Amino acid sequence: MKRVILTLVTALSVLCVRAQEDKVLMTIDGKPVMLSEFQYIYEKNSQEAAGSQKSLDEYLDLFVHFKLKVTEAEHRGIDTTQAFLKELKGYRAQATPKYLTDNDALEALMRRTYEWQKVDRRVAHIAIECPMSADSATVEQALARINDARERVTTGKKVVKGKGKKAKTTYAPKEDFKAVAAEVSTDPSVKDSQGELGWISPFRFVYPFEKAVYTTPVGEVTEVFRSPYGFHIALVEEEREHEEVQASHIMKTVPRGDSVAAARAKVVIDSIYQLVIQPNAKFDELARELSDDKGSAMRGGSLGWFGHGAMVKPFEDAVFGIQNVGDITKPFESRFGWHIAKLDGKRGTLPYDEVKEDIKKRVQRDERSKEVKESFLQKTRAEYNLPADMSDADVMAYADEHLEAKYPELARLVKEYHDGILLFDVSLEEVWDKAAKDTAGLEAFFAENKAKYVWEQPRFKGIVVYCKDKNTLKSAQRIIKQAQPDSVTSYLKRLNTDSVKYIRMEQGLWLQEKNAAIDKYGFKNKKTEFVPDSKLPYVYVSGKVLKGAEVYTDDRNKVTSDYQEYLDQKWIEQLKQKYPVVIYKEVLKQ
Repeated sequence: MKRVILTLVTALSVLCVRAQEDKVLMTIDGKPVMLSEFQYIYEKNSQEAAGSQKSLDEYLDLFVHFKLKVTEAEHRGIDTTQAFLKELKGYRAQATPKYLTDNDALEALMRRTYEWQKVDRRVAHIAIECPMSADSATVEQALARINDARERVTTGKKVVKGKGKKAKTTYAPKEDFKAVAAEVSTDPSVKDSQGELGWISPFRFVYPFEKAVYTTPVGEVTEVFRSPYGFHIALVEEEREHEEVQASHIMKTVPRGDSVAAARAKVVIDSIYQLVIQPNAKFDELARELSDDKGSAMRGGSLGWFGHGAMVKPFEDAVFGIQNVGDITKPFESRFGWHIAKLDGKRGTLPYDEVKEDIKKRVQRDERSKEVKESFLQKTRAEYNLPADMSDADVMAYADEHLEAKYPELARLVKEYHDGILLFDVSLEEVWDKAAKDTAGLEAFFAENKAKYVWEQPRFKGIVVYCKDKNTLKSAQRIIKQAQPDSVTSYLKRLNTDSVKYIRMEQGLWLQEKNAAIDKYGFKNKKTEFVPDSKLPYVYVSGKVLKGAEVYTDDRNKVTSDYQEYLDQKWIEQLKQKYPVVIYKEVLKQ
């Protein structure tokens, strides 16, 4: 309900500052209300009836009512309560993040990342382990080792012969990158890979690694860079246009090193292949039924879209080797087991507009987002001439404090939240809660307006009971006829025991065709086919057909809604007496 109110009030509290031409449209309790505030909501919400005097008058009335209620809430001090301040602070906090960032820097970073996504790069690397928590001596040693490795694979090892003036510097021949990687890299996989990482693309590695690789020309070695693991250099071996495939597979898993299981899986996968290649075979159904990869099996074997380097090499080679969409591979083996793969689609890099939101989300939760924050901090310090030694946290706090002055649309939005919360809270207190709890008031209101609550279709008001036997039926009939109406259900329930259910009852209001027993015995519709429950075959209906509500509870929702409207109008009249409203009609006509 509160969100609905806030939405409705969004326009009602916007202050469009037009200093040179703005005029006072009205005063409420002596406080001026500018024409621009009303003009904004009218132009925003009355496009269909623009220019109509009736529309203007209707909006003006709504606007006055809104302003009166907000004025009353402020006079009650609702805007000073801790609950109000906390809620307003929460709404504001949801609105401010997009203003506390450098959107230009973010867009540039997204564009650069997109350009990188257009190509994949094949790289090898050398890593020297050095955790971020390492002491200075360990860091120095690790740096020396990685710098030495880079020297060996770029210029060659520096050699100084002789001493003093006779000293001569020469360089040993440049060494093979992968040979040096195998010798010095602390990456555990180096024994098998010689530092080869294969094809990479953005977001697959930590950002420092990605940035170093994509800012280094093909064929060259990166500068030394650091990651959480340690220090690295990478050789950019080649690049190619980015390509993605969409594929599905059926897999039979094989425990590593189990040759017997591998042979058995091969027999099974070959038999599945014979099923897959049948003319009317449905790959997705077979995958759901037969694949051991339960995650993809639920999706008909689908693995979604992926690029080079995302899958193990045998799988990648097999899938990217398929020429035509819809074609299926023969069974092939990876370290996970045996597979049959189907090519579902091929594509290159999608247009920027189609992927920018995804890039934005990934950038904002990635380490590269620090560049955006640093840019924002730098610009904020310069904009407000802040001390160089002010902490980043204090700079952010300062920027946050000045957002409304810098961004009028945010100031308007916060004002909307402010007035919307006030309107909700004061209306809840004065109208909605009061109407819901005021039983005597509801009864009196209904009595005065009973003629309004006549229904388009008659309803049956009463009770229907389903009984186990004739004795129970007679007891139920006697209770219904003799007991006070508000005690009937209580007495009927006593006919049941803990072990045996003798009776079931329903009490309320029914339209025709909503309950077969009511249609047959209440509305006396002889054409109704009603078959009682075999366990409770004896049925009795008591009540009457009504054309309209007898008491307010017969149409509680509508009566309560009308009563709320009545209280609201009465309250508005009281507010008009309490807070004088002066409207300058000539300003509105202009």
